[in-house]
Amino acid sequence: MADESVSSESRRAIPWLLWAIWKNMNAIIFANTRDSVRRQVLFAMEEAKLWKGLNRARNSPLNCPSALVLARSWSPPLQSQVKCNIHANWRNNMLHYGGSWITRDYQGRVNHHAREAFTSSPDRLTVEPRVLLWALQSLRALHVQEVVIGSDLSELVEAIKRPADWPKYRWLLQQVVKLIGAFPMVGFEIESATSNFVAREIARSVLRNGLFQSYLALGGPS
Repeated sequence: MADESVSSESRRAIPWLLWAIWKNMNAIIFANTRDSVRRQVLFAMEEAKLWKGLNRARNSPLNCPSALVLARSWSPPLQSQVKCNIHANWRNNMLHYGGSWITRDYQGRVNHHAREAFTSSPDRLTVEPRVLLWALQSLRALHVQEVVIGSDLSELVEAIKRPADWPKYRWLLQQVVKLIGAFPMVGFEIESATSNFVAREIARSVLRNGLFQSYLALGGPS
């Protein structure tokens, strides 16, 4: 790990490579199957890249920069980053649902916000990745480079970190992971209902007020 003649990407993949070897050993013993060495290495490199994207270095009283802590109040990103809070207001599998995102800089100033009405979906964990995918596509079109996603659905982050554990949503999660790879940096923070209040209110307006017209606007909502 300390050998700088080895690329940082390869060194970051070492823990994941050990995990791949362990999983392959179990597959040989219990299922009489095995993965090729090449597939194990590719798996390790992909997992390491995803893990790096999901965790960003920030000061923490626990000195644990990769910890995902439930935020009680909105916290700003680093100066080089934009923070994008998202929310999907899902009620049931029969109705449309509202999605929103709002970006702010390190001083808390709003850059953009957007609202979208989506067709019905079977459950909450389907709608949140759809809203995330839409938000990331929008941010990429706006040439945002480094972004921290704030969501009040902790299962979303868990599903993105380990898409294989969520086979029902695998196709959608693969699209999200692929788009994350198009950014130099994407991090995640788990928000509370309070710290994600603005995004929640924008998304709720779709069904609450019958506002099905989608829009993208500079600054914050009135």
